[in-house]
Parts: sequence; structure tokens; C-alpha cells
Amino acid sequence: RRPLRVRSIGGDRARPPGAHHAPVMVASAWDFWRSIGSPRHVCAPMVDQSEAAFRVLTRSLGVQLAYTPMLHARLMVEAPAYRAHTFDPEPDGVDRPLVAQLAGHDASVLLAAGRLVQSHVDAVDINFGCPQGIARKGRYGAFLLDEPELAVSLVRALAEGLDVPVTAKVRLLPSVDASVALCRRMQEAGASALCVHGRTKEQNKHRSGPADWAAIARIVEALDIPVIANGGIATADDVAECLARTGAAAVMSSEALLENPALFCANVDPDSGAYLDQPELARRYLRVCRQLPPPTLGHVRSHLFKLLHAPLRHQPLLREDLLEATSLDDVEPVVERLAACSHHQPAFHTPRFDAAASWYWRHRTAAVSADGELGETRGAGGASSPESRSRAELEAAALERRDRRRREKKRRRRQRGAASVAAAPAVAVL
Repeated sequence: RRPLRVRSIGGDRARPPGAHHAPVMVASAWDFWRSIGSPRHVCAPMVDQSEAAFRVLTRSLGVQLAYTPMLHARLMVEAPAYRAHTFDPEPDGVDRPLVAQLAGHDASVLLAAGRLVQSHVDAVDINFGCPQGIARKGRYGAFLLDEPELAVSLVRALAEGLDVPVTAKVRLLPSVDASVALCRRMQEAGASALCVHGRTKEQNKHRSGPADWAAIARIVEALDIPVIANGGIATADDVAECLARTGAAAVMSSEALLENPALFCANVDPDSGAYLDQPELARRYLRVCRQLPPPTLGHVRSHLFKLLHAPLRHQPLLREDLLEATSLDDVEPVVERLAACSHHQPAFHTPRFDAAASWYWRHRTAAVSADGELGETRGAGGASSPESRSRAELEAAALERRDRRRREKKRRRRQRGAASVAAAPAVAVL
């Protein structure tokens, strides 16, 4: 880690109010970071995916800091049912350190939501990273980066109003210089750490492109608080390379971690040294679900569709069984039957690695380098993809998947309707 540089933030520029406290804030930021163990491996906030069961699983496999799913601040304040459904801190301390991520644009609402969660977490994070259309509509996430004054004011309001450290997760702006300047302003506003995703909000879905680790390195060098690097993390080798190239305090993984929760330990059990394949990871996730039930069985299915992507592709009847399962008791036998098809596996971190069998790699495409040669891309991650598909092919595949999901939903709805009719008691006609 870079040595702590306690200096006045902002150099010779005119200091904003309170800037004379900057050296104290920087030292406090690193005190916070050390208090949570100086983590290097971080599980990202993921809507309906980074629930307590998944977080606890990843912690047993190398994750040292985890985030809750993104929590909509207004709903957290106004809807107790939403709060109970989405905010799920584990009560016995196994799921710590933990950061609660909030999304919103109203400082008073964010502050109220932060006060609801602060006693259960180690820090509160503001989402400036979500690039989805729903974030544009809701005026949160990466779209607030287009309103820098508002974004900075939100960091300041929470840093001054909460009892726990405040962090922020951001994406790059089109200009690296502008990104550096905004991150420095967030530091000045009181952020104790920043997570920087090395892509802009326009780099989303099939247009993701490579994560810009050089830009993250620029931000790390410009700031005095811990920076978490995000984007381009698909393997354990990517973790080491990203830390070396960016100088970040830690590395965060999201989608790749969903398919391979053992990413940070290179699929080697930290206790036994045994190799962890996809069926074993699925079994371990289900065991944690027994102790920490996810909000719905849909959360469980979603994880299993990623963990067991390859065998599910080759076993459509078992996929149907998984879709129709109504409890963990129904799910577990399906997983065991899928484990018997374990020859269909990506085999992460082995010489037998098969990208074609991987959910994460399914859309990672080769890119043409500046000199016209076919080069590697770090599409959503740091490792190269063996596939090469045109944008038109990718869009057609996405439309086909959407149509297939719609057909499956209609079919299941018809089945449930038929089952309810069959189960209904006969009505006597007098």
C-alpha cells in the first residue's frame, strides 16, 4: 500500500469551507480502513444478488469486505416491507465488515435511510455507479455524475450527518481529468473511501468494453483516501494484476463473482486445499441458505442459474425442475442431479478452463486493436475472451433469450392456473 500522505487536499487552490480539517479527515479515512482489516478483496453491491447468504459464502472463500444490494433510499424510508425484504444484515457478526449502499438524489431522504441502517453496518455508501435506464428515470446512480454539485453535496450531507464513515461508488467521466477532479471533491466533502469502476456510464451491457485501469491509477495517485478498483476482474490473476497496475487499496468483483464465488481464492478451498468446482459451490451456497434464507426462492434460482450455467444448458428438463421448485427441499435434489453432469464445467483456474461453458464469459467478445490485429478485450473483466461475435449477433441472441424467458413465464403461469383449478374443491349446485 502507498504510504499515508497527510497533506492539505486541493494544493494551492482556494479551500472550501472546512478544508483546514483535510489532513484529519485523511488520517481518519485510513483509520477506518485499518479498523475493518485493510481488506483487499471486495464483493460488489448487486441488486437482488449480494444478499446475506451469498455474502457469507464469498467471505468463506476469500472476500474480506462486502456490500449489501443497492437499497433505494426513498423506499427504505417509506416502505417497511421493502426494508425488511432488501436489507438483511446477519445478526451474529459473521457478515462483517459490511457496507450498506444507498441510491437516491435527495439528501434528507438519503440521510434518513442512512440512519436506519448505520447501526448494522461499518459504513454507508452512495451509489453513483449504476448505469441502467431505471437509474436515469429515478435520478440516481451514474447519472448523478452529470450533476457534480449535487453529487458532492450528497457526500457532504451524509458525512456530516451519519455516525459511520461514508463512501461512494463512482464510474469514470468521459474525461479522466474530470474524473480525478470530481473524486477529489468527494474526498474533500468527507468520503472515507471511493470505489471507482473503470468504465463510463455509456459503457454498459454489450458496449462495456475494457475497464480503464490506467484511469483508476490516476485517481489513486491523486487521492489520499483508500480507493477500491472495480471492473475487469474475472480471475485471481486479474486481482493481482489490477492491484499492481492501479495501486488501489482493494479490488472489487461483481458479475464474475456471481458465477465463481471462489474467484478470490482461485477455486482452492482455504482450509482443505481441495479444488472447488461449480457443483460444490452450489452445494455450499444452499447450505448457507439453510442458515440465512434469502428473501425469495427466486434469489436462490438466480444464483444457481449462474453457478450451474453449463449443465443447465445441456439439461433442459432439470432446468424446468429448477424453475418449478417451490422450496430448498425441491432445489437440492436438482442440484445433485446436475452435479452428475459435471463434465460440462468452465473449470476456472485450471488448464482445462472452458470459456464456452461459462455464464460470465458468454458475451465477452474479442476486439480489434488499434493496429487492426485481433486483440484481447477485458469486456467486463480483465481476461481475454476466446469468442468473436458481432454486435448484431449479440443483440439477436439477447432478443432470443428475452423471448424464451417470456415463453417460459407464460408456460409456468398456465401450469399454475391449471394446478389451482384442479385443486379447487367442487362447488355443489343446488
